[in-house]
Amino acid sequence: MRMQTNVITITRQFGSLGRPIAKKVAEMMGYEYYDRDIIESAADKLGEPVYKLNEYDGHTITRFGKMMFPMGYGARSKQNKLFETEKRVILEFAHKENCVIVGRCSDYILADAEFEKRFSVFIFAPYEARYTNCLKTLGLTPEAAEVYMEKVDVARARFYKDYTGEDFESLKYRNMLLDSSYASIDDAVSIICGAAKKKFEQ
Repeated sequence: MRMQTNVITITRQFGSLGRPIAKKVAEMMGYEYYDRDIIESAADKLGEPVYKLNEYDGHTITRFGKMMFPMGYGARSKQNKLFETEKRVILEFAHKENCVIVGRCSDYILADAEFEKRFSVFIFAPYEARYTNCLKTLGLTPEAAEVYMEKVDVARARFYKDYTGEDFESLKYRNMLLDSSYASIDDAVSIICGAAKKKFEQ
């Protein structure tokens, strides 16, 4: 019999500070934290070197640029195979230990698997707040901020729709929507942790 574990999933708009919030949630809860290492684990299982997923026309792109290609490059059949592998990896992480998982349709994957102890959060913010975060926190230039805010969210929306059948902003698999512009990172973390603890106690 599998051990009962608690899992928090974080889905976020680009520039909403979802990743730093997720990391601090994991720290405060004493949970493991999983992000792009999900891709690495999945790629390892496919026998596909990770660097190949991060190259385009022979050029390695930035970590933000990678976000515009959630499933890497190549044929759709290869991307589907990678997603199915990631799905297995996510479920393995979820059943193994308490954890926070960022993105990768993890909210849908756990709901579809009827994973009981899950708490899913969608973090967003108005354009102006996300633009400011891109400049001050992520260190992007104004030009890069505009490009990434548009293209990363479009890519995430397409990826989410393709594999869940739902819109990126859908409420279907989410327990909480959080506008990060109304709170500091620490306050946002406290809100999420408090709500997750109540959910897991039910």
